[in-house]
Amino acid sequence: MIVDAHAHVTRADYGCIERLSATMDRHGIDKAVLFPGGMIDVRQMSQYMRGAAAADTDQIPNDLVESIFMRDPERYFGFYCVNPHVMNDNAAAFRAAIGRGFSGLKLAPIVHKFALSSPAVFELAEACGELGVPLYSHVVFSPGATTEKFGELAREFPQTQFILGHMGFGPADVQAIEVAAACDNVMLESSGGSFMIIKMALERLGAGKLIYGSEFPMQHPQVELEKIRMAAGGDDFEKITARNLLSLLDRRAISVHAEKPL
Repeated sequence: MIVDAHAHVTRADYGCIERLSATMDRHGIDKAVLFPGGMIDVRQMSQYMRGAAAADTDQIPNDLVESIFMRDPERYFGFYCVNPHVMNDNAAAFRAAIGRGFSGLKLAPIVHKFALSSPAVFELAEACGELGVPLYSHVVFSPGATTEKFGELAREFPQTQFILGHMGFGPADVQAIEVAAACDNVMLESSGGSFMIIKMALERLGAGKLIYGSEFPMQHPQVELEKIRMAAGGDDFEKITARNLLSLLDRRAISVHAEKPL
């Protein structure tokens, strides 16, 4: 079994679920974790990175993700995205979303521009620990949302499982490997990471700390999968591409989604 741990879906055609499903079918990817996409147009990522374009933060398409995994629960999981700046009892909304079948929390500092040390993020991280679901976030080149701040958050909430997206910041974030080595509750998701840094992480941390993800539609699921296939074989490959992720997800979700024992 192969599970893509990080695929965005959008209402626009370039990231629609039909396109993702066809790609998965073509390349033997069995399941995927869906994240709400479209708040930024990833085809223009550099514009957002340098401040030339602004994200659409008015609405997070969690409803799109929910409609898909409710329609096809054998194939798709969903992570619920929250804007920590919105003062509408995010923790309660997140808890309700988990009750409806979402499997984890997604934070997006490049979109919502918050600090990982904010009270709202702390409240959400605590909720993840209580609910037994993982917290996924990427990091950015910003004082409040660096790899170092991600590690501090993980140490503040040792009962919560964290997934650091894209192997940290940039294609070769050695600090991300150090954070994962120091924190038992931090795992690294591979999408966008260089082959070199994936190999370094595998050698330093072992296969049990890595998770395969694609970052669809910005990255191609098969291209990202081949980096894992070239870096790890046998049992290590199976851990990275399925078993590690499934062990983190809500046990209720696993019982619904898993086709057979791993």
